[in-house]
Amino acid sequence: MPEIPKRLAPTRETLRELYLKSGNRCAFPGCKKALFNAKGIFAGQICHIEAAEPGGQRFNKHQTNEQRRHPTNLVLMCYDHHVETDDVLKFDVDRMKRIKEEHEKLFSDVVGSMLKTVTDHTTLIEPLFAKNLRKLDRVLGWKSSDDELAEALKELQPLTAKLAKIPMPSRELFVILVNRGAKGQFSAALEVSVPEVKQATNLASNELRECFSILDNHGFTYDNGTNDFGVQMAGIASPSSGWPLWADIKRFCKKEKTDLSQIIINLDFSVLDES
Repeated sequence: MPEIPKRLAPTRETLRELYLKSGNRCAFPGCKKALFNAKGIFAGQICHIEAAEPGGQRFNKHQTNEQRRHPTNLVLMCYDHHVETDDVLKFDVDRMKRIKEEHEKLFSDVVGSMLKTVTDHTTLIEPLFAKNLRKLDRVLGWKSSDDELAEALKELQPLTAKLAKIPMPSRELFVILVNRGAKGQFSAALEVSVPEVKQATNLASNELRECFSILDNHGFTYDNGTNDFGVQMAGIASPSSGWPLWADIKRFCKKEKTDLSQIIINLDFSVLDES
């Protein structure tokens, strides 16, 4: 029976290989745009040479899902050139492969040794700490004094540093937990159904347990028992003061139409500030 086409996320190993071979530059000929910008935020795009799903550019029905997410079928570009290469008449499969090959040749001398190097990926992005929380205060209508905001900052800064130590897969799960979280039992500001998260993410049980164990160990989540239907719930931890930090950040992002990933994945807490 033929495999049903399904978009699979690139593995961590694939992303590392692609980034090292990119030289932190868009692969489009002559483009000098960095993939990670000056703030350490990934501003690039993962482009498929042959599309991940039917209807996409250059889709190849003979590929398997694993082949579609293999490094040989992926190339990193800036947003503008990702859009430009959607023109399949100008950018067919052969041309896209040449673009990838010629760009990666520029960095091939150093990639071999770097790929064999064990790296702590949590050190690659420096967090941008909040400095005054005035925008958070204004958007949520707190009307807090400077002293009160200073106290909130004292709690937020060490949590920011702690979040920066969480490996990316667990931070990605944490984004999902906060986004899906709702007011919970036992005074939990946010909680989420563990079975629901498992189905929503399609993570294997051992992968989900690993991510939760990391988040639990660093104080970002906790076992919040079972609900009235006997479903296992995970709570989103609040600082020791009881400040519903992540519920407030979630409300802030919704009001400001800001992607929660900018804060949790890119570690940019400066979005909570005003000059």
